[in-house]
Amino acid sequence: MTALNATVDPPPRPNRGPRWWPLLLLLALVGARLVQVWVFRDHERQFKFASTWPALRLAAPAALAWFLLFSRLRWRTRLAGLAALVIAAVLGLTLVRVRGIDGDRVPVLEWRWSHRPSGTTPGGHPGPATTATTRAPIPGAADFPQFQGPTRDGFLTGPLLSTHWNAQPPTFLWRQPIGEAWSGFAVADGLAITLEQSGDMEVAVAMDLRDGARVWTNGYPARFENSQAGNGPRSTPTIVGSRVYIAGATGILRCLDRASGSNVWNIDLSKEHAARVPEWGYSASPLVVDGLVWVPAGSKGRSLVAHEATTGQFRFGGGDSSAAYASPVLARLAGKDQILVLNDVGIASHDPADGRILWEHAIPEAPHVATPVLVGTNRVAVSVGYGKGTFVIEVGRSPDGSWTHVVAWKSIRLKSKFANLIPRGDTLYGLDDGTLVALDLTTGALRWKETRYGHGQMLWVGDLLLVGAENGEAALVDPRPQGMRELGRFRALADKTWNPPALCGHLLLMRNDREIACHRLPTR
Repeated sequence: MTALNATVDPPPRPNRGPRWWPLLLLLALVGARLVQVWVFRDHERQFKFASTWPALRLAAPAALAWFLLFSRLRWRTRLAGLAALVIAAVLGLTLVRVRGIDGDRVPVLEWRWSHRPSGTTPGGHPGPATTATTRAPIPGAADFPQFQGPTRDGFLTGPLLSTHWNAQPPTFLWRQPIGEAWSGFAVADGLAITLEQSGDMEVAVAMDLRDGARVWTNGYPARFENSQAGNGPRSTPTIVGSRVYIAGATGILRCLDRASGSNVWNIDLSKEHAARVPEWGYSASPLVVDGLVWVPAGSKGRSLVAHEATTGQFRFGGGDSSAAYASPVLARLAGKDQILVLNDVGIASHDPADGRILWEHAIPEAPHVATPVLVGTNRVAVSVGYGKGTFVIEVGRSPDGSWTHVVAWKSIRLKSKFANLIPRGDTLYGLDDGTLVALDLTTGALRWKETRYGHGQMLWVGDLLLVGAENGEAALVDPRPQGMRELGRFRALADKTWNPPALCGHLLLMRNDREIACHRLPTR
């Protein structure tokens, strides 16, 4: 009886081990989604990243729930993993910060102890003047007086750059700190002028091209802030004779003396023309034609305005559209000089004589940034990012004298978000979502798509293409209708670079929102 009544221990429960299949299923679903987005969808990288984040945001808490509740791992392992995750999150938030976004709207991270520029000109007051006429010539240097160079289209006839950067690498000359801004350089007589944000002041800075030493500064109270696109001015100064014209991000249009940096006149565009500051700030570089300074204002009847270059007095304006982000250009289309500009609605042509609209063509809604370029005697090309593409518009006159404008062709193969297009012969070059492409200028057909440079800027120099990449590198490219060959590249800057480069003879100026670097490029 004792044996029969003895307590019998139940058999031990089998050790089933961790439950991996939910995690594997989750990884398979996320992987399938990423393959769908990145392999099978022909979208811009920005949209691909935008489609990736939701999948990761859903997968992360699901993976955490599996780990803590359904994994069957030992509780000691789960608690240790949770503690490690919390510590990693705290360390990440403590040590790392978000420094805006790149051209694909991907967050740019940096250490919290990294230098964050606030400008290097305390107070932004004018500094000591050095008369430009006393500056000795710099061998091999040339003027670069405005956005995109002397002809405002990114074309430079010279110098003929060396095609052997491995044997003759560019020479580093100097590096200087600079405050936040996406401005480029205007250069004349060895004086390089740009803009920066210094605290609550927008500052014009004139530097000696020889060594980057500051010759003068002139600041004024203004500050534009945007957590994604960055702070400070966006435009490039324009030098005409003894005057410098600058446009700030909040709409302050100013004229300075080139030699001393002293004030000549200034206007607040938003107040003068009852205009609203664009979402990403005023970004257009002033255009000076026949004694008039042209800038977008963006109000009714004054979409584009002209002011006297000598006094700043308002002369006239035209158009009703809000301002976009592209700079106005002077072009001759169908036998007539016109001021072309992208506004919030599309491309508009203004009469240089009185500012009135000659013709206007709507373009799909998106931030309009890249400057329109002529691609023939009666055609103009416009490119827009965000999945829109490139449009070539043919302009003409009807028998009654009215203007006609029709789309000759459209291509989704070239979507330039920032960089201007470069037409050469029967080929149109541009950065399609950051990748260099070539289109047939007659039909818009894709000829090739090659190297990725990010959302940078380009200059055509002699017979070669000089690319300022978004990551701060400079690349020399030999582009042909049948393909491209990269001849060399070097690291000019260390961080995100949206600023347009300036090539002053053989001296290359590149900057971003932190520093400026000058290199001498080898020539043939």
